[in-house]
Amino acid sequence: MSCRFDKNKTLKEKIASAVKSKHTWKTYRGVNVGCHITEKDVEDLGNSGANLMRLSTPVCTFMQLEAPYNYNETAFQKLDSVLDWGEKYGVDVIIDPHRYPGTMHKWTMLGNDPFFNDFKYHDILIEFWKKLAKQCASHGSVVAGYDLLNEPQVDVDMPLNTPKDLNLLYKKLTKAIREVDTIHTIVYALPRIYNEKTKVMQGYHKGIEIMDIPLDDNICIETHTYMPMPFTHQNIWEEGEYVPYPTTIDGITWDRAYLEKEQKELIAFSQKHPNIPILVGEFSCPRWTGQDGIRYLTDVIEIAEKHNWSWAYHAFRENHVWDPEMNITNRNDSTQIANAPRWELLKTYFKKNKK
Repeated sequence: MSCRFDKNKTLKEKIASAVKSKHTWKTYRGVNVGCHITEKDVEDLGNSGANLMRLSTPVCTFMQLEAPYNYNETAFQKLDSVLDWGEKYGVDVIIDPHRYPGTMHKWTMLGNDPFFNDFKYHDILIEFWKKLAKQCASHGSVVAGYDLLNEPQVDVDMPLNTPKDLNLLYKKLTKAIREVDTIHTIVYALPRIYNEKTKVMQGYHKGIEIMDIPLDDNICIETHTYMPMPFTHQNIWEEGEYVPYPTTIDGITWDRAYLEKEQKELIAFSQKHPNIPILVGEFSCPRWTGQDGIRYLTDVIEIAEKHNWSWAYHAFRENHVWDPEMNITNRNDSTQIANAPRWELLKTYFKKNKK
């Protein structure tokens, strides 16, 4: 596995050069992409004005999910290519492995995953990130950040010094990465919090309340926005009753004002710590939600813009459910459409990247 280096320079010279241009987080507006992304896709992203792609690889993992957990060289070669394309077309890359040994779900982490019940999986992860960071340390700002975990779930009474201790894991990963890479931003995903007694699951924004932020001068806090889920995840697997937006659920009217209110803890943190950037690493709703979907995406983006947060729409040419270049009313029409309304909306905001 390798991140390509300039063959005309030694590794020592390349790293020394990168140190002089330590990556500094900027305001990002971009998209999530999958491991099947092509150079043409990245070129199109660059032309759209997007300045970030969050590269997620749950369907082509960097290592085997079962013992002996060998590394997947093809995945690392694809990362090399994506970084090359990102440099070529001006689109930075957040590296999001998304899935590791000990996790059961392809798209998210669950509180009952073996990962959170055995330190051996943490050790595997530590060695992986040390290896990846060591070989990518010489890259410049095209590596926007190392996204350590995707959507971890923890208990409200997260037990300390156990495999369930997310703060302990983040500190260990930070230490391991900084031993080999002092250049790039480390991205810490906020957890969703589950209360076993009340059976209530709180969203990622609330996770800031139990986070013990590692002491490091180049970090980013990541949240995801999928609320209310009856709207953002409706009719994905089968057709059912339509949920509009804005909408009223259990007596609560979900609109821009309430979406912002639901993020008050993270907003307060952001205001208190303006030097720690916030990334809305994923947000979306099914493309066939029409103008309601356009309104929802606009509200999420406007909240992020108001608080100077970076954001990455989910997702670009990765799955027809979310694809912004497709029909916004007909779920059965998955053809690419020039100037599709959702893509035009995103490009309007991408223009801010050039200011």
